[in-house]
Amino acid sequence: MAEIRKKTETDNVAGIVAAATKDLRCVYRPMLGAGGSAKRQDNSSVVSLVALEREVVVGIVEYIEKGESLHLQGLAVHPKQRRRGIARALIREVEAIAIHKRNSRVTISTIKETGNPQIFALLGYDVISESPATGFEGVDGKSVTKVDMCRKLT
Repeated sequence: MAEIRKKTETDNVAGIVAAATKDLRCVYRPMLGAGGSAKRQDNSSVVSLVALEREVVVGIVEYIEKGESLHLQGLAVHPKQRRRGIARALIREVEAIAIHKRNSRVTISTIKETGNPQIFALLGYDVISESPATGFEGVDGKSVTKVDMCRKLT
């Protein structure tokens, strides 16, 4: 089982994020000239957790506090480490933090065409809304759908 802890300045996650992003770019991409990258929250409010196996970082999740919820805004697991429960462990750790902080839910936004909404549904997340993903398009140039999801905690 992976060890989960807060990310430190010395943790190298660039390769993991690049590999995960490369997979996503086979499905969708930022639109040129539209300020295409998703607008991130103020970095001072972002909390990053990493998953380690044998002292090597294999995954990362970022979250921010938004009112009564924690919002997952970044989740990446190295492609060679997938299907081993690492993403689930990272998500469950954020949920445990939310419960400890007395937050009532954890939310996430994802792109429907990636297939990720089905994975989050298996983890107990419900669809709140679907809308065109502003600033992103499919690799074919067609629009893609942003899915907002939520898991209510006890």
